[in-house]
Amino acid sequence: MKKFIAREARERFEAREWVELISNSRTFRTQDQTIFNHDDLPMVKNELSMTLWLKLQSYPSDWATIFHKGTEHYVRTPGLWLTAGKSKLHGRFSGNWNSNVGVWAAGDEFALHKWYHIAYTLSDLEKRLDVYIDGEWVGHFPFLVENVQSQKVTFNNGPLYIGKAFTIGFDGEISNVRYFNWRLSVEEVRMDIHVIVILVSSTSIVILASTSIVILASTSIVILVNTSIVRLDCKQNISY
Repeated sequence: MKKFIAREARERFEAREWVELISNSRTFRTQDQTIFNHDDLPMVKNELSMTLWLKLQSYPSDWATIFHKGTEHYVRTPGLWLTAGKSKLHGRFSGNWNSNVGVWAAGDEFALHKWYHIAYTLSDLEKRLDVYIDGEWVGHFPFLVENVQSQKVTFNNGPLYIGKAFTIGFDGEISNVRYFNWRLSVEEVRMDIHVIVILVSSTSIVILASTSIVILASTSIVILVNTSIVRLDCKQNISY
């Protein structure tokens, strides 16, 4: 697990950080779980996002957890499940007016044995939750306009579960699970699909991006992605 700091955000004195929690593909059965402590995640103030790749081996007979952060069933910011049987995305969070709100059943039913890129973005500032599949917007939960000033997302200090939490987990494979402390834009969600981070050592990484040129040096990495240059400094926390 390696944390990253957004360079342009750092220069604006904003603490934009993200971490890749799971890199290589892992197989999960419905009783399997991986747990990450709250203190190992980037500090969240009022926004967060999670992205991942998922391939199902079978459809769940009950609500199946993909990820869930919280200390109990209805402490769930963020939370993402597969609906029972149909396997659509059920994106949830807890608010100060309701402990269980969000997108009920986003997108089409997942095909088995096929990889999908999934993104969950949440912002208390913008008062919205969005869900994406393969870079396409498939679900949205807007806060009530008449109560927009009083409604607040309830973030928590609980652990983050991948797979089984307070319901069964998914049956399949998962990879490239990333946790961000800001709400990804549509463009950032789509770029995330094409970026793979490979940790080589404590001071160097390789980043692979489709249709991109990667130059690896001992102290920095320069990446050309769709004519945009991204530079990474290899320090204790790799800057982005």
